[in-house]
Amino acid sequence: MRASYFLWGILAIGVGVSLFLLKYKVLALENELVARQEQVVRDQAAIRVLQAEWTYLNDPERLRRLSSEHLGFRPATAANIAELSALPFRAAAKDQVAQPLQPSTLPAGALPVRPRIEAQAHEPEIRRPGLGAVILARLQNILLPASAGAATPSARVRGQFSPRGAQ
Repeated sequence: MRASYFLWGILAIGVGVSLFLLKYKVLALENELVARQEQVVRDQAAIRVLQAEWTYLNDPERLRRLSSEHLGFRPATAANIAELSALPFRAAAKDQVAQPLQPSTLPAGALPVRPRIEAQAHEPEIRRPGLGAVILARLQNILLPASAGAATPSARVRGQFSPRGAQ
C-alpha cells in the first residue's frame, strides 16, 4: 500500500511539473503570436507607404514631364515615322559594323542612329604545358607525394589514397 502512495505521489508531481512547463510554453507561444501580429501590422503599413510612393513615381504626367526635361523625349509626330526599307540592317559578316543612316537621308526631326559596335567573342586558347613541365611535375609526384598532393606510394599499391598532407 505504501508503494502505491509513493507511485501516486510521483505521478502527481510529474503531472504538476508538466502542467507548469506547458503553461509557460503556451505563454511564450502567445507572446510570439502577438509579436508576429504586430510585425504583420507594421509590414502592412510599410506596404501601403510603398504602394503610395510607387503610384506617385509612376504617374504618367510626371513621367512625361521628366522624360522631356532630362531625356529630350517628345510626342511622336509623322516626321518620326520611317519606312522599313530606310532602317539599317545588320551586316552579314561578324567583323562588319552596321552603317548609320546619313543625316541627308533622314526625315526632318528624326535622330540619327549610332553605329553598333559588336564585341568580338574571343575564346581563350587552351595551352598545353611543355614537356619539361610535365616531366618535372611527374618527378615531383613520385619523389615528394605529400607536398604535391599525390597519393603515397604504399597507398597506391593497396588502392587507397591519403588526403593531401596526410601520411
